[in-house]
Amino acid sequence: MAKKIIILIIIGTIAYLAFGWFIFDYLLGAYTDMNTTQIPGFKKTADQFSMPYLVISCAAYSALIVFVLVYLTKTTNVIKGIITGAVIGVLVAIMANSYWLASSNFYNNIYVAAADVTAAAISVGFLGFIITVVGNRISVQ
Repeated sequence: MAKKIIILIIIGTIAYLAFGWFIFDYLLGAYTDMNTTQIPGFKKTADQFSMPYLVISCAAYSALIVFVLVYLTKTTNVIKGIITGAVIGVLVAIMANSYWLASSNFYNNIYVAAADVTAAAISVGFLGFIITVVGNRISVQ
């Protein structure tokens, strides 16, 4: 079981990194940049961006979804995997975005926060899909 969990975390990390980039950077990147704070020094430039920390972030999300789907609930139903991932994504995004809205001027309006929550539902739902499908197909002793 431990090997399966590790393999799923690695596969989930790679999938979430790629799909998350597509959703959050390619599709929403320009919109998010236009609607979040532009205070000098607050956001890192492309040269300052830290890929290792992004990979750690994706690995943590992957580990959370694997823990819930494989270890806690032993989900094998793909639809339940997608829904569970989407619900977790929405709740985590609402938690984080509500904090930003309450404590800072990071978001210029609530619409960009809502777009982020929607993107989280899609991207973490996709992560739930990947974890469930791959988990159903691999058999590791």
